Amino acid sequence: MIFDSLSRFLAYRRIFVQGKELKELYFAELNQQFARSRERYPEVDVNLAFERVLRGHGRTSDRYLALITTQLYRSLTRERLSLFADTFWTLTEFRKRYRLGIVTDAQRAFCKPELRALRIEEFFDTIVISSDYGFRKPDPRLFQIALAAMNAQGSEAVYIGNKYETDLLGAKAAELATAGLIHQSAKDIESFPDEPQPSFVAENLSEAFRLINDKKPGQNATDSGGNG
Repeated sequence: MIFDSLSRFLAYRRIFVQGKELKELYFAELNQQFARSRERYPEVDVNLAFERVLRGHGRTSDRYLALITTQLYRSLTRERLSLFADTFWTLTEFRKRYRLGIVTDAQRAFCKPELRALRIEEFFDTIVISSDYGFRKPDPRLFQIALAAMNAQGSEAVYIGNKYETDLLGAKAAELATAGLIHQSAKDIESFPDEPQPSFVAENLSEAFRLINDKKPGQNATDSGGNG
């Protein structure tokens, strides 16, 4: 159904491909990206996949059309786009004291527009998006890129995430001073290995803020948070 909708949209641009074939071409491109990658935690570029499909089948190198197709695909597959109730309060309080960054497993084609739509993009000094680099969390390089962009050391950085396997392990591998988790169920917590353990497990963002602020880190401390 989703690719049928994309097919109908592309027909307006004189690109005629049935939904079933479009789906097969798209996933073949993604599989090729994975196959070519030598990364331990490979990331794909969805926009590039649509670019190659349109170039090969539609005989067009229109990058804007590929971008619009990518964003339309995202809008058709997205189930939810909203903030936690305490997001604005927490970001505002963090921003008063620290520099902020995002490290996220996401696609640039829709991550930045969604942050703008949620009205939170301006809170962050740097936004590191996995599709730009070809690898995902828990690869520590993504965290190191964010630290370098903010001219910060891991020893003065705090990371908040919501996934043990990517956020916690990645932040620990990058040797950030503090790495905590939010929104963890009892089942999640029980599944944590013995090591490494999170610095804290908070119920929500505002509790994470209080736990971090009570430690009174130095004035140059950086909070690098991401839930992608």
